[in-house]
Amino acid sequence: MLKIFRKISFFLCSALLCSNHVFAQAGDVQFNDKTDSESKEMDALRRWLRDKRFVTMKEIGGDLSISGDVRTEFQATNERSNGIQQRNNSQFVPGVPNKPKPMYAWDVEVNLIIDYRTDRTWATAKLEFDNDMGLRSGTVNNIRLEKAYLGGRIVPGDTLTIDAEIGRRNLSNVFDSKVEFGSLFDGILFRFSKAFDSIGDYYFNTGAFLIDDITNHYGLVGEMGALGIANTGMNLKYSLIDWYRPGGEGATGNTALQTALINQRYRFLVSQFLAYYQMYPEWIYKKLIKIYGAVLTNHLALNSSIVDNTQIIPTGGQKANWASYIGVSIGLVKKQGDWALDASYQWVQAQAVPDFDCLGIGRGNAIGSGLYTVNANGSGGATTQKTAGGNTNFQGFEIDGLYAITDNLVVEQNFKYSNTLNTNIGPNEKLRQYEIEFIYGF
Repeated sequence: MLKIFRKISFFLCSALLCSNHVFAQAGDVQFNDKTDSESKEMDALRRWLRDKRFVTMKEIGGDLSISGDVRTEFQATNERSNGIQQRNNSQFVPGVPNKPKPMYAWDVEVNLIIDYRTDRTWATAKLEFDNDMGLRSGTVNNIRLEKAYLGGRIVPGDTLTIDAEIGRRNLSNVFDSKVEFGSLFDGILFRFSKAFDSIGDYYFNTGAFLIDDITNHYGLVGEMGALGIANTGMNLKYSLIDWYRPGGEGATGNTALQTALINQRYRFLVSQFLAYYQMYPEWIYKKLIKIYGAVLTNHLALNSSIVDNTQIIPTGGQKANWASYIGVSIGLVKKQGDWALDASYQWVQAQAVPDFDCLGIGRGNAIGSGLYTVNANGSGGATTQKTAGGNTNFQGFEIDGLYAITDNLVVEQNFKYSNTLNTNIGPNEKLRQYEIEFIYGF
């Protein structure tokens, strides 16, 4: 117990000292609005949490598994827009009902996961209880259904399998990216996989998902990949996601301008090509090393569009529809003393991915602004080239580290930095954020 206490004390003290040092020298920052916690987790943490699952009850025809985790998180955010602090400042959102975001925030979180599986069918549900801490600023009722889906195996072959699943999860649970797939996937998914001796494993995941049932708006997504090519550590993936509804979002009562702005929010057909190489070299005690890189583009981006004498594309007559990232991951966490590290550089233009689906570092966006509309939810009218905001149009780096204090308790530390990629679009924003989180998995 004394050793464990010393380790916890060391990590907490070092984290707080680090945050004080960072924010004494910086301006003010935050990460984009909190997406589903599972979307943002580094790969090593996801694998560790999956390993915690265990069978607690066996029934006729299937296995019931109950698992979860308890978390406490401290987040220090420093965000500036045109040199003006955006945190803990009641002046920065005049007339906007958005609650000001704190510079230093504490969260408490509980995740409960229930799995039931038979030989050919399965069902999974995950409840997230994520609340702010504080006697005055805290909350006690924030509950989110993060995952709920059922599935079955259609073709149970030795080398070929076909599965179908329907329900809710994060896009990032199925599709791989550092900068997109931050949204919920409410829909139907088909998985095809085929293994070839001496060639590799190939798969294709595709599905349709609901965006808005009021306007009958659906999206399509697919990803194909080749894993362990020629029995090496080389892996390739290509994905395509379609958010756009060609007929438009003609909701009753909307003006032509309002309809055009809503359509623009979803005018995204995003391709991503991802390559990564995995190895277990002797010189680092056979720890996993993964080197990765990807390029993305939005095929539907426009450079100009005028509706009711209003220019609704705030990019200065140029398309800004490309993104890329590179990075390296080291290590896996399975038991006490294990560690893992991930570092990445991200470069994302304004029109590359939708604001609401951005999984990358982002720009903070404490006021909740949008790229095409004043507010990120599509309301408030059109932005201009000077006022365009959102979570894209940034470049920056992120470092994420994980250490297992015990077999069940890990500490995660994360640092991210970004600044505005194209300062001719919207305000010039800078973001610095440090986060430490203690996670007990069971």
